[in-house]
Amino acid sequence: MNYETVIGMEVHVELHTKSKMFCRCPADHFQVNANQHICPVCTAQPGALPVINGRAIELTVMTGMALGCEIRPHSVFARKNYVYPDLPKGYQVSQYELPLCEHGRIRIAGDGDTEKHIAIERVHLEEDAGKLQHQGNASLVDYNRAGVPLMEIVTDASIRSADEACAYLLKIRQLVRYLGASTGDMEKGAMRCEANISVRQEGSEELGTKVEVKNLNSFRSVRNAIDYEVKRQIETLEDGGAVRQVTMGGDEAENTTREQRSKEYADDYRYFPEPDLLDVRVDEAWMQRVETELPELPDAKADRFADTPR
Repeated sequence: MNYETVIGMEVHVELHTKSKMFCRCPADHFQVNANQHICPVCTAQPGALPVINGRAIELTVMTGMALGCEIRPHSVFARKNYVYPDLPKGYQVSQYELPLCEHGRIRIAGDGDTEKHIAIERVHLEEDAGKLQHQGNASLVDYNRAGVPLMEIVTDASIRSADEACAYLLKIRQLVRYLGASTGDMEKGAMRCEANISVRQEGSEELGTKVEVKNLNSFRSVRNAIDYEVKRQIETLEDGGAVRQVTMGGDEAENTTREQRSKEYADDYRYFPEPDLLDVRVDEAWMQRVETELPELPDAKADRFADTPR
């Protein structure tokens, strides 16, 4: 029996801003002494109120425009509730029902000389979590990264192979670097991704059970994790088993994936509007100003040089 691979990607991009998403702490956290760039806001002290970083909004909208997205004139921040040691608030400020950008697409190289468009479902803005450092039986928490502006770019399930996934990631990194929205340095954690992977019989329109794979911090880990997970799922089905919807972690040392927990659903996070923040409203004049600041995009420039307009 032949199987088809179905992949959707979630790419988290740290935005290149001077300060964090909701406070004035420096956003730089790479190789900084632990817990130096923190304040009552990003460590969730009682009574500390957040203020939205306007530059982060601008960079997200600029990226959305470059991806051909619709820009929402009205968007809302929401609390995503879950408990983890690197999350000082006990929730993450993110966006759920009303993201900044929706319905875009990006062109990637396909098989041979072909090209393919990957649909972008949404581009939204949130804050990053802190970082855990494991030492023996203890875990140390560094909150320097907590509150750093994080842009999440979510595709539909139109990616069909590890090659296409890597081509997509390369294109996203090229774009955010070109716009100056992010360094895109995966080795520094400025760009991280998760892959939602499933398999189905060739010719079937019904999606299989997806498995989310996290902790993919390099192109090699993305490729190896997808190849391993596809093989694992096919072997499970061929043996008469059923693929369970779980969250896996990529193990780069072993080139495998390992189960971390059962997969959460949106209802598990109990999203509700962030009461300490105003809704984000952008008018036509502001969007036109941002659009005028967009440079000629890489695809348009390549087409112009090749003299093959599309």
